[in-house]
Amino acid sequence: MRSRARSLAAAWAAALLCATVSAGAAPDKNKPAPAEPAPGASAPATSTVRAAAEKTIEAKPAAKPGSKRAQGSGSSSLSGPGGRPASKGPAIPEALRKQLEKQLEARIERDVAQIKALRGEAIGLLTTFVAETPREAREMPEALLRLGELKWEHEREQFVERFKAWEAKPVDQRGPGPEPNFQPSRDLFARVLKDYPWFNQYDLALYVDGFLAYEQGKQDEALDRFNRILKDFPRSRFVADAHMARAEALFNGKYDYAGALAEYEQVLQYKNSDLYGLALFKSAWCMWRLGRSEEAAKRFVSVFEVTDAQGNKVSAAQRKQLDELQQEALKYLVEVFTEDEKNTAQDVYGFLTKIGGDRFAGKVVRALAVQFYDQSHYDRGIEAYELLLKLEPASADAGQWVLQIAQGYNAIEDWPKLKATYERAVNGYTAGSPWAKTQGDPTVVQRTSADVEKQLKEHALQLHAKAQKDKTSRAEFEGAAGLYEVYLTKFSGERNAYQIQYYLAEIQFHHLEKSTDAATHYMAAARSMPKDEAEREPLKTQRHDAIYNAIAALERVRFAELEARRKLPPGSAFQETEADKKFAEALDLYAQLYPSDPALPELFFRQGRQYYDYGVYDAAVKIWGSLLEKFPRSQYALAAGELILDSFNRAKNYENIEQWARRLKSAPAFASEANQKKLDTLIVQAVFKQGEQKAAAGEHQDAAKAYLRAAKEFPRDPRAAQACVNAEQAAQKAGDVATLKEAAQLVTGKEYRDKPESPQGAWIAATTFQSMGLFSESAEFHEAIASLADRDHPHYQKYEHAKDAAYNAVVLRVATGEHDKAIANGNRYLQQYPTSADADEVVFQMGKAHQNAGRNKEAADLYRRYLARSRNQDHRVQGWVLLAVALVKNGEDRGADDALKAAVEIGKHRRNELGPDGKYAAARARYMEGERVLTRFEKIEIQGDVKQLSSRLKQKAELLKQASAVFLDVVSLGVAEWTTAALYQIGRTYETFGRALKDAPPPSNLSDADKEAYQMQIDEFVVPIEERSLDAYENGWKKAVELGIYNQWTAKMREALGRLNAELYPPFKETGFEMRSQGPMPLPPLIDSPRRGGEKAALGTPATKPAAKPGAAPPVPPPSSKGEPKKEEPAKPAPSKPSSASSGSNAMTPDDDAATAAALNAPLPPATPAKPAKPAPKPAPKKGGK
Repeated sequence: MRSRARSLAAAWAAALLCATVSAGAAPDKNKPAPAEPAPGASAPATSTVRAAAEKTIEAKPAAKPGSKRAQGSGSSSLSGPGGRPASKGPAIPEALRKQLEKQLEARIERDVAQIKALRGEAIGLLTTFVAETPREAREMPEALLRLGELKWEHEREQFVERFKAWEAKPVDQRGPGPEPNFQPSRDLFARVLKDYPWFNQYDLALYVDGFLAYEQGKQDEALDRFNRILKDFPRSRFVADAHMARAEALFNGKYDYAGALAEYEQVLQYKNSDLYGLALFKSAWCMWRLGRSEEAAKRFVSVFEVTDAQGNKVSAAQRKQLDELQQEALKYLVEVFTEDEKNTAQDVYGFLTKIGGDRFAGKVVRALAVQFYDQSHYDRGIEAYELLLKLEPASADAGQWVLQIAQGYNAIEDWPKLKATYERAVNGYTAGSPWAKTQGDPTVVQRTSADVEKQLKEHALQLHAKAQKDKTSRAEFEGAAGLYEVYLTKFSGERNAYQIQYYLAEIQFHHLEKSTDAATHYMAAARSMPKDEAEREPLKTQRHDAIYNAIAALERVRFAELEARRKLPPGSAFQETEADKKFAEALDLYAQLYPSDPALPELFFRQGRQYYDYGVYDAAVKIWGSLLEKFPRSQYALAAGELILDSFNRAKNYENIEQWARRLKSAPAFASEANQKKLDTLIVQAVFKQGEQKAAAGEHQDAAKAYLRAAKEFPRDPRAAQACVNAEQAAQKAGDVATLKEAAQLVTGKEYRDKPESPQGAWIAATTFQSMGLFSESAEFHEAIASLADRDHPHYQKYEHAKDAAYNAVVLRVATGEHDKAIANGNRYLQQYPTSADADEVVFQMGKAHQNAGRNKEAADLYRRYLARSRNQDHRVQGWVLLAVALVKNGEDRGADDALKAAVEIGKHRRNELGPDGKYAAARARYMEGERVLTRFEKIEIQGDVKQLSSRLKQKAELLKQASAVFLDVVSLGVAEWTTAALYQIGRTYETFGRALKDAPPPSNLSDADKEAYQMQIDEFVVPIEERSLDAYENGWKKAVELGIYNQWTAKMREALGRLNAELYPPFKETGFEMRSQGPMPLPPLIDSPRRGGEKAALGTPATKPAAKPGAAPPVPPPSSKGEPKKEEPAKPAPSKPSSASSGSNAMTPDDDAATAAALNAPLPPATPAKPAKPAPKPAPKKGGK
C-alpha cells in the first residue's frame, strides 16, 4: 500500500508540473486588455463587468377600493364581494340534449366493457403471480388482497347476471333465488389474515373480510374482524365503521340500547365520517328508548340541523321572494348600524347573536364590509372581511374577501401587512389549498386563483413604479420586492413570470444590496424567457443584460469574500460558498447562451485557477469542468483537466478522481498514449484508495465492491489478485455473502488461479462460509483448493492449507448429504496424501457416505480398510459398530456378529483408552448382541407339537438366560443410555415370554379336566417368570433413579411397572423427573491447521451437541483462520480437531486380537440396497446462514 501511495503521489506531482507549464502558457494577467474584452477575462482585482441600467416600470397608480368606485353600484350586497350572481346563458335544445345523452350512454357501455376485460386480465395475472410466487414474498399479501377485491367485484357482476336470468324465467320455474358466492374472495383474505400479520394494510383485509362475512350472514365472524380492528389498529381509518358494526349488532340483534349508545358515541367522535348523521340519529333513538327524553329531543334537533343543508329545498319562485325580502331588510339594517361610526362588525355580530339572529349574521356583515369601503373606513372594512372569514371560512367568496383585505391595506399603504395578506391569499385560497379542497365547483377555485394572480401582480408593479418615482423610499422598494417574492412562490410557472424575476433582481441589485439573491433571479429570468421570443428584441437584450448583471453582482460578492480570505492564516481550508456556486452557474449559463465568445476559455480557466489558488477546489472543478465540456479543444483544456485531478487529490476525494480520469480518457486534450496510460494508472490507484478509505471508515461493503471493481476491470494489473482478496476480507466483515462469493470465484478462476494470492482467497471464502453454516458453498472452495494443488499450480501445491482443504471437502460433503462428491473428494485426498495421519479418518467418512447412500457393501469394504489401519480406539469401536450395521443390512449375520464381538472386546479390554464416544459405541455393540439373541429367542414359537413343547421351552429359557446375561453385561460398561435400554429389555423379555405362555391354548386333544390341569401347570411355570420380569423392571428403575437418568427406556420401565403393579407404582404423571440422555455421536471436527495436537488430542473428544430441530445444518466446527490475508482482521479461530494420528509415526497397524481377525476374514456377499443411515443431528444455524 505504501508503494501505491508513493506512485500515486508521483503521478500527482507530474500532473501538477504539467498544469504549471500549461498555466504559464496562458496570457499574462498584466497584459493590456483587448479593445472589447469578454466579461472578467483578465480577472482584475475589481469587477470589469458593467451592469446594465435599471429599467423603468410603467404602471398606473392603484385605485382606492369601494363598491361604488371599483365594483359599481352597491345596491345589492349579494352580488358584490359577498354574493354570487345568478347563472345566465342559453339553454341546450331538447333534441341536442337527447343526442348527447345517447352518446354518453354508449360511451359508458364501452367503458364498462373495457373495465370488465381489464378486470378479467388482472385476475388472470394476479392468479398466476400468486401461484408462482413464494409464499414468503413481500408482495404476496398485497397480491392476495387485490385478487380478492377483483374476484369480489367479478362475483357481484356475475350475481347480477344470474339474478337477471333467474328473474327472466316463469315464476313456477324459477326455484330458489341465486345467492352471491363471496367465499373465493374470503379465502384469499383469510390467507392474508393468517400468514401476513405484518402487512401494512392488514386492517383493510380485516374490514373487507368482515363486510363480506356480514353479506354471508355470518355475524360472529364479522364482529370478530371488527373487534380485531379496534384492538390491534386503534388508528385505522375503519375504526368508525367497526364501532358502527358493533352498535348495529347490539341495536338490531340484542336490543341492548345502552351498549349500542356507547358504540354510536364512539362513531360520533369522527365528524367527517359518512356514518356521522346515521350515528347521530340512532344515538337519539337509543336515548329515547332509555327514557332520556330531553336529551333525545336535543339530539333529534341536531340531526335536523345536520341534514338541513341537504333536505331543506324550496321552489325557485319562493327562493326569489325570500331573497328580495332579505335584501330589503338587510339594506335598512346596515343603514342603522353604520349611522354610528363607533359600531364595528364585531359589535353587529354580537347583537345579532343575542337576539337569535345569528343565522343572518353572515349576510349582514357582508353588506357592512362593502359599506365601510364605500365610506373609506378601510380599517373597519378590513375588520368586517376578517369576521366574514371566521364566520364562513369555506365560503366560495372567501378568496375574494382576502383580496378585499389586500385592497384595504394597499389603500392605507401598510406594505408589511399587504405582503402578509397576499401570502395568506396565495397559500390559503388558490388551487391546492385547504380552502380549495372544500369547494365543490372547480371553476370557483380557478377564478379565485386567477384573480389573486392578477391583483398581486398589479399591486407589485404599481408599488415598484411608485418607488422608482419617489426614488428615496427604501420601504417601498422592500414592499415591492416582497410582493414579487410572494408572486413567485405560487406563480413562477406563468408564461410571463420571467418579468417578475427580472424586476425583483433589479430591486435587489440596484437598491437593496442583495447581490447573491439578485444573481439568482437574474439567471432565473434568463432561463425562463421563451426561447422564440428571446431571440428577438426586446427580450434578446434583456436576457443578455440579465446574465451580465448576474455576473456583475456575483463578482461584487466574490471580491469581498476573497479579500476576507487573504486575512486568514496560510494553509487554511476553504469551502465553496454560495456565491462561488452561483458564479460557476452564471458562467455556465453565459457559455451556453453565447458559446461563440472567444474570450470564454481563458475566462473559465482564470476564474477556476483563482479558486484553486485559494483552496476552493469544488468551485474550481465546476468551472474547469465546464471549460472541458464546452471548449474541449481549447489550449487550456489539458491544464484544466490535470488541475481537476490534482484538486481532488488534495482533497483526498478518490471517487471523483476515478470518475474524472474516466471522463478525461475521451477528452481530445488527453488523447496521447502517454496521457491515456497515466489516466489508467490513476484509475486503478484511485479505486484501491477508495477501498482503503472505506475499509478504514468501517464501510466494508462499499470497500468490497470497490476492490472487486478494480479486479474485474483491470485483470492484468499486478495488484488485481490482491484486490480480490481484499474484496473478500471486506465482504467478510460486511456480511456480504454475494460479493464474497463473487470475489472468491474470480480469484480461483482462470485469470487469477496462477497468482500467489489465489489460494489465500479461496481459503478465506471456504472458512468464512463454513463458519456461517453455508457448507455447500464452503465445500466448493475447499474442493477448488484441493483440485488445484498440483504441479500446474505450484502456489496451490505449496499452500499450507491445501491438505486441510482436501480433508474439509470430504467432511462437508458428508454433512450436506452429497455422497458422491464426498467419495470423489475422499479418493482425491487418498491419492494426494496416502500416508497422511488423517487418511484413516477420510476412509471412515467415505464409508459413512456409502452407507448413507445405501451402498452397504462399499461401506463395509471401507470400514474394513479403516479398521485395518486405524489406531484410534474410539474410532475403531465406532467403525466396528457401523460395519456391523452395514453387514446386517446386507444379510451377513456372521460377519455382523464378529464385528460386534470385536467392538465389545475393545470396549472391555481397552476401556481406559476409550473416550465417551468409544464407550458409547462399545455399549451399543453389546446391546446389539443382546438384541440378536432376542431375535433367535422370538423365532421359537410356543405353539406346535405338544411332544416338542418341553424342548422348545427349554430352548427359549436358555436363550432368555443368555440374552439376560448379555444385557446385564451392557450395564457393566457404564453408559447411561444403553444401561437403561438393557435393563428394560431384560424385564420386557421375561414379561413377553410369560404372556406368551399364558396366551398359548392347551392342546386340542385333552379333556376338559386335563386342560384345566394343563393350565394350572402353565400358571405355576409363568408365575416365577413374571416375578423375574417385575424384579428386572424394579432393578432397572432403581438403577435409573440412582444415576439420575430419565429417557425413553426409563419411561418404558416405569410404564411397565405401573402396568404390572399399579398399587406400588401409580401413574407416572403424578411424579416428576429430569430428563438426561446421552445423544448420538457427533460428526468429526474439521481440520483447522496442518498439525493438530498429538496423542492427547487424539484421545480427546469434542462435547456432544444436542439434537436440533429438523431442517437445521449439520454440526461442523468453524475453520481455522491461519493463512488469512493481513489486510483485514481475521475471524475468530475455531477449536482444533482431535488428531487420529499417534505421535511419532503416521503408520497404522491392525490389532492382533482374535475378534479382529475373525471379522476381517469374513466372506463378502454381494451388496444389497439398504435404507440410508440417519444423518447426524444438526444445530440451528446462526442468523445469516442457510
